[in-house]
Amino acid sequence: MKTREEHLEYCKICLNRKLDYQKGLICSLTDEIADFEETCMNFKEDPIKKKEIENVAPLIQETELTRQVNTGSSWFLWIFGLSTINTLILFFGGQVSFIFGLGLTQLFEGLYIGFFGQLDVLGVLFSLLISGIFLIIWHFSKKLSKTAFFIGMIIYGIDALILLIFKDWLSFGVHIFALFAIFKGFQSVDDIKKE
Repeated sequence: MKTREEHLEYCKICLNRKLDYQKGLICSLTDEIADFEETCMNFKEDPIKKKEIENVAPLIQETELTRQVNTGSSWFLWIFGLSTINTLILFFGGQVSFIFGLGLTQLFEGLYIGFFGQLDVLGVLFSLLISGIFLIIWHFSKKLSKTAFFIGMIIYGIDALILLIFKDWLSFGVHIFALFAIFKGFQSVDDIKKE
């Protein structure tokens, strides 16, 4: 027996369709949901509705691809922003940090404080230059640059390894999650360019 979804493939483009607010899409001839086995004896194709559905399917796919690229590239902006906030929190004497931030900037800041005793304005500027790379990567990834996605994944992957070395498991896990989302965006770039 066909599933409801399989029946709806026919019902959505049938001239005999009717919307019932209790049952959903039903047959206007029987006032019941479809229950045919192979084909419906009363099926009459609605060419206009069929064309509408055929035109909508590619748009839905394109929207999903666009969403994946935007999600992937937006991670670069978040990385930049939260790393910048982490740097400023440290500069102003705070003791907390965001797990999405860069291990590279934290490592640099730790070394800088070790050498100079404190994180001064020069140290903040250098740290912002490091995290600023992700702002540039975000800019180009929004323009569908696979190279930008690739470079960003490499740098963030190295950053994840730094966190792994320091056994920062939570930040490492978040990095892996972010890398997965970025990779999905990277994969979708070619499909969007085809359309």
